[in-house]
Amino acid sequence: MPAAQGGGKVTNILAYQREEKYNDGMSFKGEGSMPDTEGPEKKEKREFMREKIVKPPMSKRQIAKRLVLFVCFAAAFGAISAVSFTAARPLADRYLGGQDAAESTPIQFTRDEAETLPPAENPGVETTAPSAGIEEKELREAIDEALQEYRFTKENIYSLSSLFREMGAQADKGIVTVSSGKQQLDLFGNPVESTGDYAGAVIAKTSGELLIFTYADAVRSADSIYITFADGTRSTGTVKQIDEVLDMAVVSVALTDISEAAREQTAVLTLGNSYSVKQGDFVLGIGGPAGMVHSVSQGTVSYIAKNVQMTDCSARVIYADVASNSHTGTFLLNLAGEIIGWTTEEFRTEESTERTIAVSISDYKPVLEKMTNGVEAPYFGVKGQEVSTAMREGGIPGGVYVTEAVSGSPAYDAGIQNGDIITVYNGEEISSFEDLQTQIESSHSGAVIPVTIMRRGRGGYTQLEYEVKIRAR
Repeated sequence: MPAAQGGGKVTNILAYQREEKYNDGMSFKGEGSMPDTEGPEKKEKREFMREKIVKPPMSKRQIAKRLVLFVCFAAAFGAISAVSFTAARPLADRYLGGQDAAESTPIQFTRDEAETLPPAENPGVETTAPSAGIEEKELREAIDEALQEYRFTKENIYSLSSLFREMGAQADKGIVTVSSGKQQLDLFGNPVESTGDYAGAVIAKTSGELLIFTYADAVRSADSIYITFADGTRSTGTVKQIDEVLDMAVVSVALTDISEAAREQTAVLTLGNSYSVKQGDFVLGIGGPAGMVHSVSQGTVSYIAKNVQMTDCSARVIYADVASNSHTGTFLLNLAGEIIGWTTEEFRTEESTERTIAVSISDYKPVLEKMTNGVEAPYFGVKGQEVSTAMREGGIPGGVYVTEAVSGSPAYDAGIQNGDIITVYNGEEISSFEDLQTQIESSHSGAVIPVTIMRRGRGGYTQLEYEVKIRAR
């Protein structure tokens, strides 16, 4: 019957679509599956034949052995990690800007006090000055007599020459060559790099860097800066700070970029007391007095100009008969091997072309201290002098008389003019240029400082208030 035939076909299809299992454990479905030829007894028996391997418990000896192996592996991996960290630390400091080592105690330079004049004699008070004067006179006479009888020999000259030679060799260990590279285009539009060499003096060292005092021209607008040490090794330098007012700069070199041999051979030059320098003193010129870095010259101090008006300070200028090349840079040293000044062209005249002119280092230690610590030196922008007693008797108020408000300076931009008298700076009364200099040095770039001045008009002096925004030098 048709119905029976149809029912038989359905049964056969369902029979071929049942799940089949083979010896490999894989199952298939569909018309292509093979019929089950195994009996139910065999299939049931094979399905429940499973094995489970159970490990026996570890003995105490095995546990101790594994514990020892674990400790040994932990120690080995710890040692490998420590060695890897030590090896990678310099690279991380160099390329990831690790300056933690350099963030140590701030650099400080010893402040020098200028000698003060002896107090005026009081006629009403008895002193021992006459007897002291007699002793000094007798001492001078004894010295003059001894000098007249003494005769210099060739040995004395050789000894003095040997002294200068040894001083120069020792000081030269603190001199480096600062080379700046500037990218330019030639006539055909091809990029070329022009370089210039200047002398630099190592003046400080921290746990992470060397600080080099050089000229602003050496690094101004430079695309690259290279520092060459006395042993010939070369490292990359970065500008720490620039003082455009006095054309000086501080360059930093990471210790990780300096070879161990160069670090051992490089000396740090001390900033000396230039207030103690007298006319006739022997001085040494190092850096580039002959126009080449690592050249040395010697001579004596010819003249010292005191209280020279300079921007934001009153300084000393040292004139010496020491060779000096303005394009390379020269530093003056005393017989103790300390820097007492650096050469400048600011005060050179036609009459002084045969003399080296150096700025006193003592007057600029506060500025250099800020620069070596990466702090911008404050710039107010005036030259002046304190009002003397004679000026006061002429009706001029006490304070600092502005001889020049430097064009483009913060003071000039605020409205301060030549001839003004500065009486108050940031709430502090000003009676001398030293007071003004101290207040300027305590300011910081970006600060807005209230300044009180007295300005002369037709009806006399009028008090005016200005706000000066301090900038970097």
